[in-house]
Amino acid sequence: MFDFREKTVTVMGLGTYQKGSGVGAVRFLLGRAKRVIVTDIKSEKDLKEQIAQVRVWHKSLPPSKVQTEVVWHLGGHKKEDFEKADMVVRNPDVPWNSPFLSFARQNGIPIENDITLFLRIYGVEQVVGITGTRGKTTTTHLIYEMIRAEHAHARIGGNVGESPLLWFVGTRGDELIKKHPPVVLELSSFMLHNFKDFKKSPQVSVITNLYPDHLNKYKDFDEYVRDKEQIFLHQHETDTVVLNADDTRVHECAERARGRVLFFSLKKKVPDGACIENKWFVLRARGVSKKIAPVSVMKLLGAHNQANILAALCASRAYGIKPASMKKVIASFKGVPNRLELIAKGNGIAWYNDCTSTSPEAAIACLRSFPARKIILITGGNTKGSDLTELAHAIRERAREVILFPGNANKDLPEGHAVADIQEAVEKACAVARKGDVVLLSPGLTWLPVINEFKRGEEFIKEVNKRV
Repeated sequence: MFDFREKTVTVMGLGTYQKGSGVGAVRFLLGRAKRVIVTDIKSEKDLKEQIAQVRVWHKSLPPSKVQTEVVWHLGGHKKEDFEKADMVVRNPDVPWNSPFLSFARQNGIPIENDITLFLRIYGVEQVVGITGTRGKTTTTHLIYEMIRAEHAHARIGGNVGESPLLWFVGTRGDELIKKHPPVVLELSSFMLHNFKDFKKSPQVSVITNLYPDHLNKYKDFDEYVRDKEQIFLHQHETDTVVLNADDTRVHECAERARGRVLFFSLKKKVPDGACIENKWFVLRARGVSKKIAPVSVMKLLGAHNQANILAALCASRAYGIKPASMKKVIASFKGVPNRLELIAKGNGIAWYNDCTSTSPEAAIACLRSFPARKIILITGGNTKGSDLTELAHAIRERAREVILFPGNANKDLPEGHAVADIQEAVEKACAVARKGDVVLLSPGLTWLPVINEFKRGEEFIKEVNKRV
């Protein structure tokens, strides 16, 4: 493990998640580094909960640990924090083209994020990494459950809400290194950007699909794809990448793969990978099929979740998981909170929370999971630079009523009931929904800076539970 005892480390971006990248990095460095500088453009007021938690941890450091000095520079960054540090740990949400990061590069100071720092310590040999524009969280959890069925100490982290650096805190860190269990990580494009310098990729890597996304932060789709591809570009010949054969851009990645390629497809047989044959999930090896489970046993809704299962089958096979464990998970897995999650039923109306839907493709997939003209859709908000033409078409085709949260994207969407907040949206949905309808929160857009996707899900569930 790195020796930070005489080091000054700048953590850029504390972040607003209690177990997220920035907070996780600070917690990891407490008791290890001589000095930690926490810098964020947000104010102390904006970060009061996270700061309070760090201070509790700091005060509780045992005497046997390095008594880390913590310096807070909030409401903006200082040039010297990036010129005189021994390392900078960048929250993945911080733009990589920040001039302050340029100061660090000019001074030869290494820039990590919590994922690359974790992998430098833990290694990549026991790691499965998953990325993609949509479906990556569900796929990550499916893979984790399949692996955990045979490896009880397996871990899940990354973009699912917990920084893996937190696993090194206390005696758990020694246990983790000793047992070295499988690690399943969801990896965003912003996390993967640092892999260009890290120059390593997980032993098993998965790309679920690629659609234009985050174009408010990337200059174009190609730049976004280049970050996503880092998940497999540094693999060895003995490693495996799992690719979506139905996605042209993902399929093309096979040309740059160094190791074995497994394909998954909803539309066709693949020579090596996973597909659906005669309503069965099957694994294919050298053109020979092995049945795993009938499609009818899956609890998840939608064709997109069938694709997620196929991706998970490929990754689990690459990790050596037995078909019986795969089948058990397919039949029992009910989904992930905030992803097409059934939260209530009443008066013949079903309420679904898909609050993490921030891309048009995610919302379209959800709309296609229910009968047309039976959907009360809560959408609207701000675009991340994506083309909304297909989303608008899907809404017209499948939604009976549309409820619109404020935002700059609404001019490109079908007209609907304008609302100011979640409470008003739920009230309107109650007024217009009929027996047999589905009320679906799946915006396909962001509501930032007003509210993040997880908070909007919490508020939606709270308001629905008041009334249903």
